[in-house]
Amino acid sequence: MKKIIFFTTFIFFISFSAFTQSYQRDSTQIAEIIQDVFDGMRESDTTKMAPYMHPNVKMQSLNVDGEGNEVSQLNGAQGWLNAVAKNKGDVWNEQIDNLKIQTDGEVASAWMDYKFYLGDKLSHCGINSFQFIKMDGKWKIIYIIDSRFKSNCSE
Repeated sequence: MKKIIFFTTFIFFISFSAFTQSYQRDSTQIAEIIQDVFDGMRESDTTKMAPYMHPNVKMQSLNVDGEGNEVSQLNGAQGWLNAVAKNKGDVWNEQIDNLKIQTDGEVASAWMDYKFYLGDKLSHCGINSFQFIKMDGKWKIIYIIDSRFKSNCSE
């Protein structure tokens, strides 16, 4: 009986260890993807961004216009990538904080606060939520949604 308990406990710890290592590896990969995407945006280099996008990625932004009306935009990533590639003005610098990643097999989610700067000037802030799927062993962004606020963005 002691051997069965020992063996069961041993298998549990081995399985838990493998799960933890896989979770850590996936979380690290996702954090690196997010960093690469925003580095690419800062550098106007879409070759750093595009490989992480699923072919059918959707992007949605929720913001408030100058009259206080809530506005929602739903697009694919191509418009964003085109704008990044054409940017020759101020650096688009998105700074993230409080990154939280959850994974479950082939699906993952990342949630983060952000502040968006045009050059050195704070433009807006909010949250980003990235949804990922794993395809052929590689994480791809399938959906991005963000909120945008012009006020209450503490420096």
